Formats: sequence, structure tokens, C-alpha cells
Amino acid sequence: MTKRRHTAPRSRRRLDRHALYEVAVQGVDWDLDFLERVWRYRNPAREPRLFREDFCSTAALATAWVRRGRDRRAWGVDLDPEPLAWARRHRLPWAREAAKRVTLVRGDVRQARRPAVDVACALNFSWWVFHERTDLVRYLRAARASLKPRGVLVMNLFGGGDAERALVERTRKRAEHSPDGTPLPRFTYVWEHASLNPVDRRLLAHIHFELPNGRRLGRAFTYDWRMYTIPELRDALVEAGFSHFEVWAEGWDARAKSGNGVLYKRATLDNEDTWIAYAVATR
Repeated sequence: MTKRRHTAPRSRRRLDRHALYEVAVQGVDWDLDFLERVWRYRNPAREPRLFREDFCSTAALATAWVRRGRDRRAWGVDLDPEPLAWARRHRLPWAREAAKRVTLVRGDVRQARRPAVDVACALNFSWWVFHERTDLVRYLRAARASLKPRGVLVMNLFGGGDAERALVERTRKRAEHSPDGTPLPRFTYVWEHASLNPVDRRLLAHIHFELPNGRRLGRAFTYDWRMYTIPELRDALVEAGFSHFEVWAEGWDARAKSGNGVLYKRATLDNEDTWIAYAVATR
């Protein structure tokens, strides 16, 4: 007699916070397109091959990078072993031969890495984990030392009036699949600013996930950040030895009254309720 495998009903299955996060937050191809664009802006004569994703979490960018070319290699660095284990279990086996060109490193991003890479990034505001400026500069010096000549480091940050007060934003997300093919239900992504202390710019924020059946994954992720400004980042990059600094931000579609999805190099930014900017530094 063949034993039947019993599986929990979909509504009772454990929610995978990392898979939900990737659907809610990450735009992998959009990010990589921009990274390649700024690389070619500074280095039009050669293609980038080597990439490092700092604070890589589940290594979505690093894995997608190597799938864009057989001569590409990527390193993902993170101090937390849990998302690295998740990447090894749920992402790399499905990347097939490309997975051999991804190296996941559990380590401190404030330590210089070899081999040197063409492009490195610290996205999703992950570098805000450095509350002390000395730690930020130490990271930036290590990042610079880990880049090839004329290599680029890309970071992002946000601000604006709404970003500096308590808020809760809800965004509906459609049903998709996780990297290993597991179906994910439609859900609501909830971004919460719990508090901001103007004295030390300490921001406490949470991510929650809500499903239509009433289930809720509260505080799936919690962030204890220092909310740096663009001039603070620029000055730290200069101190760390970077030779060039640029700010890029999304353009505006006046007819649609929304962003147009394209980043442009900017000398000024409108002081909107909320803005997101990308900092590009060249070694």
C-alpha cells in the first residue's frame, strides 16, 4: 500500500518571509540594468564581469548577475547566516551552472575582499546599519580597496518630510513564485516607520505581510538604522578616497503624475514628501 504524503493546506503553510520580501521589495533586473548603465557611463570601453553584492541577504542580485553572461562572477557578502542558508537552499540549486560562479561569504563588509571587482553595491538602504560614522567610513574604505581601478560602488538612500515621521504604507502584491518555484499568494506589503530620533537620526522601521485570509506576519523584518543624508554620505566617500561622486534619481512623468522608472544624474532634488536617490562613487 502506497503511503500518501500529507501536506498542510496552503492557508496553513508557514509563510516564507524571505520569499515575500523579494516579491515586495526587490527589482533585480531594474537594479542590475542601472548598475551596468553607470559602469558603462564611467567605463565605455569594456564590459563589467566581476560583481560584489554587500549586505547580500538572499543574494538575488549576485545570482542574477552571473546569469547575464558565462564570463561573469559574483560574490555575496553578509554577516547573517540565515539568508545565506536560504539562498543556498532555495536559489542556487535552480540557477544551474550559473550557481558555480556565485560565491557566498559570511563575513563583515568592513573587511576588504579579493579578487577586486568591477561593480559593488549596498542597496535597500542596508548600509544605514552603521550608526557610527567611523564604521561607515571603514566600510567605504574596504569597498574602495575591493574595487578595480575605475570600479564603481552604488548605494541608495531615502528622505523627505514623510520619511521623517511615523507612517504606515500598504502596497498590494500579486501572486508570484519564489526562486525555487514555490507558489506565493497575493499579499499586502506593509512598511512602517515606528520612530525617528532627530538627535542621532536613529530610525526604527518594520516590514509586515498581510494575506487575504486574515493571516499576518508581523515584524517579519525590523531595521534599526541611522538615517544618513546625501551630504553626509558624500563627505564619507571623499574621506574614504573615492575620486568621483554622483547622485541619480528617478525622473517624473507629468502626464501620469508618477515616476517614469528611469534614473537620471541630478545636481538638485525636489524636496518631496519622500524621495529615493542612488549614490554612485568611482574608485
